[in-house]
Amino acid sequence: MGRWVIALVAAGVVLVGAAARAQTAQVVLAPTVFASHNLPSDAITGFTVSCPPGYAAVSGGVSSPGDGATLLSVRPVGTRGFTFRLGNPVTNDATRVTVAVACRKIRPPGPVLLLKPVKTRMVVRPRTQKSGTLACPPHTTPAGAAIDLEPGRAKSVDSFAGTAFSVRSITATLRAFQFRIANAGARAHDVVVNGLCVTVLLAPEVEHAKLSTTISTYTNVIAPGRHRVLHRCSSGWISLGAGYGLTPGPARVDGAAALATSGAWWVRNTAASPVTARLQVICARVA
Repeated sequence: MGRWVIALVAAGVVLVGAAARAQTAQVVLAPTVFASHNLPSDAITGFTVSCPPGYAAVSGGVSSPGDGATLLSVRPVGTRGFTFRLGNPVTNDATRVTVAVACRKIRPPGPVLLLKPVKTRMVVRPRTQKSGTLACPPHTTPAGAAIDLEPGRAKSVDSFAGTAFSVRSITATLRAFQFRIANAGARAHDVVVNGLCVTVLLAPEVEHAKLSTTISTYTNVIAPGRHRVLHRCSSGWISLGAGYGLTPGPARVDGAAALATSGAWWVRNTAASPVTARLQVICARVA
């Protein structure tokens, strides 16, 4: 795999619950819940993965993709889990996928992480790409995004020939999510984009809490083939989300997930020469 360089480091979202006396840094517990499932050939497989009680599910993604399988949908279920749907085409053998849900909680006594979901639905016309922005509410900042490319397509057996839709970009600014969806098919189709925005809620015994986030975007040179890329948050910070942006061409992201203190991606390049991909990790700490 090729070298990488930092293209952008955006810092400075500070969400303050109250301004009394300064407190020491809060310990944010950041486990990742992994789940592995078999994906039969010529089928759509759906399942839900949840965080333990008391934890907020800030993002969900694919940590180990199945060969040839397609992620059709990631959708938040309440504030503790995500539902996944993956299609394995008729031309592919049975395979296995592992997904990851980033679970976060501030160790008591301390403030509470509060999630604010946002959602938009749009129509992508045939053989076009459509971009959009999904803003977070005031006093919140982006965590994880989730996209449903096939909102009307349920779990099924013996009925998956593939999909014409792909996510070319899903990134964040300090106040909003940005996305770009491609439709290579012959008909228009709905796509649903979900975002989870986060803030801190003070507990009665907590007088002051500050959530700080940074968004770091890296430009990676991807050699031909499929490669796993990892970018870590700074020491003392935990990850909230993992995004990416692809230029026109043969690059594809087969999986992206926020782990405890890093973002992880599987990027595939089907060309004979290197291509570039922008990979983005959202990191946070609470003081």
